[in-house]
Amino acid sequence: MATRKKTTPSFGYEGILPNLQEKDRVFILKGNATPIRKMIAVKHTSRKPLIYKDGRVTRAIRYSNNQLTPFVDEQRGAVTLEPITFLDGKLIVPSWNINLQKFIFIHPKYNVEFFELDKEQNANVEVQDLYSSLDAQIAAKDLDINDLEAIARVVKKGVVSGMTSSELRRDMIIWAKNNPSEFMDLCNDENLKLRNLAVRSVEMGILHVKQDGRTVVWTEDKSNKIMVAPYGENVYSALAMFFKTDEGLDVLQNITNRL
Repeated sequence: MATRKKTTPSFGYEGILPNLQEKDRVFILKGNATPIRKMIAVKHTSRKPLIYKDGRVTRAIRYSNNQLTPFVDEQRGAVTLEPITFLDGKLIVPSWNINLQKFIFIHPKYNVEFFELDKEQNANVEVQDLYSSLDAQIAAKDLDINDLEAIARVVKKGVVSGMTSSELRRDMIIWAKNNPSEFMDLCNDENLKLRNLAVRSVEMGILHVKQDGRTVVWTEDKSNKIMVAPYGENVYSALAMFFKTDEGLDVLQNITNRL
């Protein structure tokens, strides 16, 4: 009868990122910060906890150049602490110092205050960002001017009405370039066109919003109430939702015929 072989878990550095590629690594501070010297914590204290969660328990860690494990509960004998210092915002760790590389990867401040500078990975991210920006600019270039106006009313607020079509498209192409994901989200917002139609109908004098900011009536007959926006809700957003109702569809068709 075959017996099941018992496996023992890997502790220390052997159990951390076991497939980490052996290579020189560069770590930099976030926000392009470049102080002359920046030291990061290398040991756990009650005032400044330095801990690692291994999936089972939370363990205190400490970097020592004469220990084979970063876990305090596994370290034995004298401990030689070694400072970890960023110089001019950069820390270069050679491939032979795999222990230090792994310690930095499990450091609680990794990807919070500093991160690895990976040129290939960063280049891929930059390419994707360029593609996203380009797609958004093409969408802004080809989008129907009325739909583009609807988006512009959201991002440019009250300066849209006096703009020419060329000015509007120019500004929105630039905005889409700098805010590609936000632009594409607005392109896919089904309520955006209806909200823009609501704004235009008021600007052109078809509908009128009373002084309470909630009641919408026909301009030609202010006694003929169309709807009242819920308290605290934007009247144009409420009107856009109203257009989706059976009663609102008749109002929407009336407005569309006049525009």
